[in-house]
Amino acid sequence: MRSGAGLDSPAIGKIQAGTIVESDEYNWKAVTLPDGRKGYAAGEYLEKVASPPPPKWFAPIRIDKFKLTQKFFEVDAVSYPKTGHHPGVDYGTQGQDNVPLYYCTSGEVIESGVSPSFGNYFFYYVSEVDRTFLYFHLRDTAPAKGKYQGGAQCGVAGKTGQSTGNHLHLECMKGKKTSTDRKNLYISATALLAAAEDADAFLRARI
Repeated sequence: MRSGAGLDSPAIGKIQAGTIVESDEYNWKAVTLPDGRKGYAAGEYLEKVASPPPPKWFAPIRIDKFKLTQKFFEVDAVSYPKTGHHPGVDYGTQGQDNVPLYYCTSGEVIESGVSPSFGNYFFYYVSEVDRTFLYFHLRDTAPAKGKYQGGAQCGVAGKTGQSTGNHLHLECMKGKKTSTDRKNLYISATALLAAAEDADAFLRARI
């Protein structure tokens, strides 16, 4: 490493293998050593570091709202008399409007529509992990059937259907499932645990 950007500048130290240096359009690269000394190194003596792969999984709601307001399998016999437990996870908006929602990864909308309980909803199948993610209570019309890219916006959190406030209700079902499958499978607490899992824990392990 030299004190200036040129061979006529005195050498002031050595760069250890694995040191990351700043990248720019110039041949001489700025370097800061662990001890704080700054200098320059010729680009021909450095190796390019491959960029990290883009993320494959994303938070399903704007990141500042990616906080649980109701957990998976929380006791709730009033809203869910068959299973006695909450089948998904809720992310509230604390009353805020226009909070965007996102596809948690690349996949396929296999069912979408509107229902008295789900509100505007869609079922999103991810073949890579053989899971179906259920998005409920969207403010506006749910996306049409088809394939979508992870991280793209899929809607806005709302309170359509059986909901007292803006939030995203998200479920994670094992396999490729539709609303008919959900109705037939969610018949008891034991059956719920066999058919679904904690969507929040599933996503946080991958984001």
